[in-house]
Order: sequence, then structure tokens, then C-alpha cells
Amino acid sequence: MRNQYGVEVKEFCASCKHKDLTRLISSRFCLQHHKSVKPQGHCKQWAMSEQMEAAGSGRGKVKKKAYLKYVLAVREDESLADQLGLSQFPHKTLEQIRQDFEQKNGSIYIEP
Repeated sequence: MRNQYGVEVKEFCASCKHKDLTRLISSRFCLQHHKSVKPQGHCKQWAMSEQMEAAGSGRGKVKKKAYLKYVLAVREDESLADQLGLSQFPHKTLEQIRQDFEQKNGSIYIEP
């Protein structure tokens, strides 16, 4: 399927508006089905996410590599804590992670 800017978007969980990105990178949580799903999964309730709708519009920003590594490190730590049974608190939302990074390092985006 193509978005309004002509960018091809594959119809699977990773591009769906019903995914929850507060979970591990290797899986998503479907807000329609209320269960974990693989990024490559698909269903009849797929709907294009806002990010995929905007792809090709020229309004995008590029995130810093340091920020992306920071998110990955936080999620890996949470996963390890879960595996060891040490997780006493819910996982941080992306907004919480973004705020933590910005307080220490400034903007998450590469400046033009």
C-alpha cells in the first residue's frame, strides 16, 4: 500500500496504528487484540500509523544515534530485570525515556 506521498508501506504490525511502542523492540503490543505480536505479523484490522502516513512529507526529523542507543539500553535493562524477576516497577514510556535523555543531553534530534 502507498501513503499519500507515494511511499510504499508494508501492511504489518510494525507499520500499524494499533501497535504500542512501549514494549521490547523484538515484539509489539497490539491495542486492538490486547496481546503481544511480532513486528512482521499482520491482521485484518491493520491501519496505517501516523508516522507511516507522514513518511515522504519532508516534515520529519532525524533522531540522534546517542538517543536511539539510550532507548535500546533502557529497554535491555528492563528486559534483563524482567528475566531475573527484579522488575518492581512498570517499564518507562517512550515519553519518560525521552524526557530523561533531554534533561541530560538536550534535544533527541540532530540539528540541521
